Amino acid sequence: MSNKIRNGISLVSALAMTTTIASFVISNNISTSAANLLTAEFETTNDSFSARGGNSVAWTSDKAYSDNCSLFVSNRDYTWNGAIRDASSFMKAGEKYNISAYVYQESGEPVEMKFSLQYKDATGETAYDQIALETASDSEWTALSNESYIVPDGATDLAIYIETTESLTDFYIDLVNVKGTPSAIKKGDANGDLKVNYDDLFALSDYLLAKSDELEMGADMNGDNIIDVFDMIMLRKHFDESQGGSSTVSGDWDNYKEDVSPQMLQIYKDSLYRVGNTQRIREKIAKAQSGEKVNIAYLGGSITAGGSSSTHDNCYANLSCNYFRDTFGSNVNYINAGMAGTSSVVGNLRVDNDVLSKDADIIFIEFAVNDQDGERFKKSYESLVKKCLSQENTPAVVLITLCTQSGGSCQDWMTQVAENYDLPLISGRDAVMNGIKAGSMSWEDYGSGDTIHPGDGGHKLIADCIGYYYRQALRSENTSDEYSVPFTSVFGSEYSTARIVTADEMKNLSKGSWDLGTNNPAYSASGFTFSKNGNNPLSFTVEGKGIMLLFQSNSNDSMGKVNVTVNGKTNSVNSNLLYTWGGLDGDIAYYQNESGILDVSIAMDDPSKTFVLYGIAVIS
Repeated sequence: MSNKIRNGISLVSALAMTTTIASFVISNNISTSAANLLTAEFETTNDSFSARGGNSVAWTSDKAYSDNCSLFVSNRDYTWNGAIRDASSFMKAGEKYNISAYVYQESGEPVEMKFSLQYKDATGETAYDQIALETASDSEWTALSNESYIVPDGATDLAIYIETTESLTDFYIDLVNVKGTPSAIKKGDANGDLKVNYDDLFALSDYLLAKSDELEMGADMNGDNIIDVFDMIMLRKHFDESQGGSSTVSGDWDNYKEDVSPQMLQIYKDSLYRVGNTQRIREKIAKAQSGEKVNIAYLGGSITAGGSSSTHDNCYANLSCNYFRDTFGSNVNYINAGMAGTSSVVGNLRVDNDVLSKDADIIFIEFAVNDQDGERFKKSYESLVKKCLSQENTPAVVLITLCTQSGGSCQDWMTQVAENYDLPLISGRDAVMNGIKAGSMSWEDYGSGDTIHPGDGGHKLIADCIGYYYRQALRSENTSDEYSVPFTSVFGSEYSTARIVTADEMKNLSKGSWDLGTNNPAYSASGFTFSKNGNNPLSFTVEGKGIMLLFQSNSNDSMGKVNVTVNGKTNSVNSNLLYTWGGLDGDIAYYQNESGILDVSIAMDDPSKTFVLYGIAVIS
């Protein structure tokens, strides 16, 4: 169908049609309610579905309702164990949706199966709502569907999942669809699939020729509330311009054969939680294939820094960079910005100098082990992601979520960020935990001897999973439209403009009882150390919305607390924190919605304690 459109409709033929095609003023048959918000077919990945509870979910070709594959749910100990996926990025409270999925079970008897919504109600309590309930016959595909499901009022943190009511049988899921009103109308999206491609040109042509009486609002290319041939001309022009400036990846990646055991291939598949929009990564790979220089950066904690590998050459960052260099082009610059004991709070404050200033083309972000639950981590992580995505050189951003031996990880909330920004997520947690559960590997195969860090085997596994992501991203079925950074946020991205300022940038600076410089040479120009000589505050003025502090922290009574007063309002920042190892940490000290002059004063709460300020960041 797309080839017919591409070859059969040109600007000239479109202009010729102006004498025969009518114009239509936008009316009730131009809708915003039938957009395909989610289509999960499980052809190459788990499509962002994960296990709900201690069970397993795995992409498989054993059974399929559509095409060749489905999602297999097994090892269920409770009826609520099933497959779950975040829905906050495409569903919202009070809106109506057409939701469906197909399920298959072969227990030998009928099984009642349920499509459900998990959410938090207006009081913050977790609640559940039934979307669809059906009895699935043995060895037959059954539809779970609701054409007019309304999300409860006040619901937040939405997730859709499929479960059973009584049986603990294994089951398969395929072709999960959610249709409804999109959060934003994408210009050029004439058929409501939230993409802009030649299928939209076909839909617009059919509408203008009266072959179809349905169209989406995105078809109004010039915003004049009239659908006519000029909208079709503008849409075709968009394709001509985008194709003229795009880069093409070479290689027959659709027919690439993975030369590993079936068990290892399943681990690779489990690791690819989502492919995400592939436009940027394909662009960077094409850049490398053309011989241009490509900068690949890795930002994370000690695992990324490579401290648990036998040598730095064997860490996952270096191994995966070597794979990229060997596969796509030798003109590659390797940037390892991993720092032991740091979280995404620190990463967001370090990234400007350590990654973005080096014009990184591809940025891997790994903080799922070092981060914690809590607002400062969630907002910092999302802000870091958005800051990287918003750079002028349009870097490709890839999220990595690893875990501890017990499966501990911040993956569950980090996946919501991946969903919102349509990013790839490589799940070391799913690869390792599912591999261990299946008996394909052990923690000893992955770990370095402790309960957190991978050894050489684990680092190689992570690098191999990154290579698998590259190969899947290059398959033609995963080709994406041009990527645009969404305006929506999950937890908040207001820290994305935070930037560490130097002493020279501070106006009316008075050091008080603080000395310029720190015990870390990298932060001598931006940092201050409390001298324990009196307790005169460090004070200055800057312009912005807020202040964040980057400081040395440790779980030690010698570490102190500062009182930060901004425009008369005081907040405390403590450097004596649990789960820190004497390195860098960060926290928000002050924030206001509008930018203005900030009169800042920083004083010790107890002048007998130690406090090292590595940097003061201003949120613009």
